[in-house]
Amino acid sequence: MKIRSSILILSIFITSSMLSQTTIPLDTVLKRSMSAAEKYNGLVENYTADVYMRTYVETLKKNFLYKYTHLVPRFVLHDPKSDEALIETLSTLSFTYPNNYLQDIKNVTGTLTGKKDIDMIPFYLLNINVYGETTNTESFFMPVRFSTARYYTYHLRQTQFENNKTYYTVEFNPIYSNQKLLKGHFVIESGTWRIVHFSAEGVESFSNFSFEITMGNTWITNYLPVHFVIYHTANYLGNVVASRHLASMNYNDVTLRVKEKKEKILNISDFFRVRLDSVPVNNDSAFWAQNRAIPLQAREVEVIRNFKKTNQLKPAEEKIDNSLQNGKRVQQFAQRMVMDSRYKIKSTMIGYSGLLNPLMLGYSSIDGVTYRQKLSFNFDLKRSRTFKVNAFAGYMFRRKEFFTDVTSTWNYEPFYHGNVSLSAGIGNPTYSSLFIHEIQKNLQNSGIKFEDISVNYFKDYYVKLFNDYELFNGFVSTIGIEYHIRQPKKNGQPLLSPVTLESNPIENILVTKKAFAPYLRLSWTPEQYYRYEGRQKIYVRSRFPTFKIELSRSYRNVFGSTSQYNRVEFDMSQNIPLGPMSSFKYRVGAGRFVNQSTEYFADFTFFAKNNFPDNWQDGIGGTFSLLNRHLYNASDSYVQGHIMLETPFLIIRNIPLISDYINRERLYISQLYTPYIVSYTEFGYGVGNRFFKTANAAIFCSFHKTKFREIGVKASFEL
Repeated sequence: MKIRSSILILSIFITSSMLSQTTIPLDTVLKRSMSAAEKYNGLVENYTADVYMRTYVETLKKNFLYKYTHLVPRFVLHDPKSDEALIETLSTLSFTYPNNYLQDIKNVTGTLTGKKDIDMIPFYLLNINVYGETTNTESFFMPVRFSTARYYTYHLRQTQFENNKTYYTVEFNPIYSNQKLLKGHFVIESGTWRIVHFSAEGVESFSNFSFEITMGNTWITNYLPVHFVIYHTANYLGNVVASRHLASMNYNDVTLRVKEKKEKILNISDFFRVRLDSVPVNNDSAFWAQNRAIPLQAREVEVIRNFKKTNQLKPAEEKIDNSLQNGKRVQQFAQRMVMDSRYKIKSTMIGYSGLLNPLMLGYSSIDGVTYRQKLSFNFDLKRSRTFKVNAFAGYMFRRKEFFTDVTSTWNYEPFYHGNVSLSAGIGNPTYSSLFIHEIQKNLQNSGIKFEDISVNYFKDYYVKLFNDYELFNGFVSTIGIEYHIRQPKKNGQPLLSPVTLESNPIENILVTKKAFAPYLRLSWTPEQYYRYEGRQKIYVRSRFPTFKIELSRSYRNVFGSTSQYNRVEFDMSQNIPLGPMSSFKYRVGAGRFVNQSTEYFADFTFFAKNNFPDNWQDGIGGTFSLLNRHLYNASDSYVQGHIMLETPFLIIRNIPLISDYINRERLYISQLYTPYIVSYTEFGYGVGNRFFKTANAAIFCSFHKTKFREIGVKASFEL
C-alpha cells in the first residue's frame, strides 16, 4: 500500500512538473522576445568594463603571393615572418547611451605588437548589441527585431528545461544570400524573454566569419555580453589565413536608464573609437599571469616560447643582412605609389592618394575616363585649431581638360565651425551670355541637339576667399568673395554668331573677362545632431531638410571686373531613413540671374557640372549624369530636382553569386526645367559595395520631354 501511495505521489509530482514546463509556439516566442528586445535595447545608460582579448592567427595555406599580402592595408591580420601569431590586449571599454563607445587600449603583448596589427583586431564586434536592429557599424542586420524579421526565416530547434526555467533555441536563416544578413541561432529565456546566448555567421568579401556571445548571469549583467568567441577566415588567391579572438568583459560600473521624459540631446559625439595613440607594450609575464582572464592553450604557450627564442637570435641576424631592409623599403615605396597613404611628422599629418592608385580613376560614358590626385597637409595648432592645405588635380582624357584646386583653411573656432578659406584653381570652361541667345534659338528650333552645342569659349581661373561660422546649432553663414579670370579658348571649332555683331565685334567678345563678386550663403538644418572629435564639431544627421540660399552680386570696374549682375539660388535636401540601411534622399533647387546690366557668365553654384562627383555619399547621386555640360550655361535660370531610393535588397538579391558582393542598390530620378529646355529627365539604377569606402556604378537613360535621348554609365571607386 505504501509503495502504491509513493508511486501515486511521484506520478502526481512528475505530471505537475511536466505541466509547469509547457512549451509555447514559435510565433509567440518570437513575438515576446522581439517585444522584449525593444525594451532591452535601451536599458543601459552607461557602463565601463575591463576587457581582456586574445587573438590567435594561423596561416593554413599559402603560395608565392602570400608574401605580398602586407602591401594591402587593413586586409588580413597575419605575420609575414611566421605562420602563427598571438596578440593579447587589456583595455577599458566605456559606453554611453545611445551608442557611443570608447575602447582605450591599456596593455599589449604577443608576437605582433605594431599599431597597424592592433588596429586590425575586431574590437568593434565587442560592441554588438544583440537587441539592436543593426550592429554599431551597420555591417549587418540583427534578427531579434520586428523591423528586420522580414529578412529572416525562423525555426524552433530545441526546448530545454533547467532550474524551473524554459529555454528556447531559435534558428534563423536569411531569406536570400547577402553580406548584410546572418545565419545562426539564439537562446531565449522564458519569462524575461532575454537572450542568454547568441551565435551567428556571415560572409564578407574574400572571407567568412562567425561569433558567439554569452550574456551575463547576474542581475546587472543579464542583458550585457560577458564572453565573446570570434572566428575569421580569409581566403584569397589561394591563400588561407584563419584567426580566433577570445574576449572576456568584467563590468565595473553599470547605470540603468531612468525612463523619464528628458530634454532632447543633439550631441551624440563618437559612435565608436579605439584610442591607441601609442602602443602600450607590456611583456611582463607575471603581470599577464595575474590579469589574463582566459588561460592560454598549449599551442598558444608554444607560439610565445618560439617567438622569444627567435627574438634572442634576431640582433645577430639584423647585423648580417641589410638587404632585407632595402627590400622592405622598396616594397613600402611601391605600396605608397599605388595606395592612399598618410604620414605624421610631429604635429603635421600628410596625406597622399598615390600616383598610380587605380582607385583614383573614374568613368562615365559622357566624359570618358577621369583621373585625379589628392594631396593634403594638416597642421595641428593649440586648442584643437588646425591649418589645412588640400590640393586636388584631375584630368579628363576624352576632353583633354585639366582641373585643379588648392584650398587652405584656418580652422580658428572648431566649436562653431569657424573657418577662413582661400581657394584658387581652374574651373569648368564656359561661354559668355552674349552667345546664350543663339544657343537658346537652337534649342527652341530643334530641341536638345547636344552635337550642335560644342563650343568652350572661355577657360575659367578663379580665386575665392570666404569665412564660415555657425551662428547657432545647424545654422551656418558663409561670407565670401569670388574673383574669376576667364580667357578665350581657341579650339578650332566654328564660332556661333553673337547677338549683335555691330555693337560687339567678334574680336571684342573673345577677350579676357573678369568678375568680382561678393556673396552670402546661409545654410540651416533644424534639429541638427552633431558629435565632437576633440573640440571639432561635426554634423551627423537630422530628421529635417537642409535649406540653403545664396545671394551674389558682381561689381563692375573692381579689380578690372567687366561684369555686373545679381544671382540668387535656393537649395533644399534631405535624407529620410526608411529602415535599416534603407533611405530616401531628395534634393530640389532653383536659381536665377537678375539685373544683368552687362555681359555675364551663367555659372551657378548649386547647378553646375561636377567632373569628379562627390554627392550623396556614393559619388553619383544628387546631380545630372548625362546632361551635356554646355547646357548648364545655356540659361539664366533653372529649376531642378533629384531623388534617390537606396535599399540593400531590390533586384540583386535573386542572384546569389553577385549578391554576396553587392549590398546596396539605388534608383535615381532627376528632373530639370529651364525656359528653353522645358523638360529634361534622367532615370538610373546603381549598385554599391561596402568592401571599398566608395565603390559604386550606375546606368542612366535620359529623355527630352517624352523623347528618348541616350543611355550612359558611370562608376567611381575609392578606398
